[in-house]
Amino acid sequence: MKNVTHVSCFFKILIVLLFSNFSALAQKTTIWVVRHAEKEVSAPDAPNPDPNLSQDGKERAIALAKVLKRENIKAIYVTPTKRSGQTAKPLAVQAHIFPRIYTDTIKPFAKALLNNFKGAKVLVVGHSNTVMPILDALGADMPLDKLSEEDFDMIFKVTIKDSGKVNLEVYYYGTLHHTSDLPERYRPYKQNNQQYLRPITNY
Repeated sequence: MKNVTHVSCFFKILIVLLFSNFSALAQKTTIWVVRHAEKEVSAPDAPNPDPNLSQDGKERAIALAKVLKRENIKAIYVTPTKRSGQTAKPLAVQAHIFPRIYTDTIKPFAKALLNNFKGAKVLVVGHSNTVMPILDALGADMPLDKLSEEDFDMIFKVTIKDSGKVNLEVYYYGTLHHTSDLPERYRPYKQNNQQYLRPITNY
């Protein structure tokens, strides 16, 4: 009887371990990518190479923290610029995360993200000329060649499954502020009185 009990316990432990491993393998890696929020405009005769966020930018940074509040973000990456760090600050404070600065070229950085944060959720704050290359390096679609100088309200959610399938979802957040025309398949649609961009899937 004792042996039967031991065998039964063994199989229960084995089943728990198998399910735990299956759950771990089934986890998705999620990388949220945004451009920094609106920045202060420099005077033509005194250009500022590293401006702070404007008031609109500060409000957008707060909106970003609200959007990602329940996403359980595990890491935040920003560039060395003030506007990138300030965009991430409200979420960093809210989630008790110290942002990390990335200076690597985009492809090695994307590879490191996928290797080091498998199964986790990460926020990356980039710039108008780096957001699309970051999406591309992660294996996602690029809705535009690059963001315009007036595109501030798009947030890109890249989900990578263990199978290698990459899913891209694009949303507007905060006050609408963009000038780029997206391809038809990305055009906004409304749901619950909020405006979203259609999700796109890569295979």
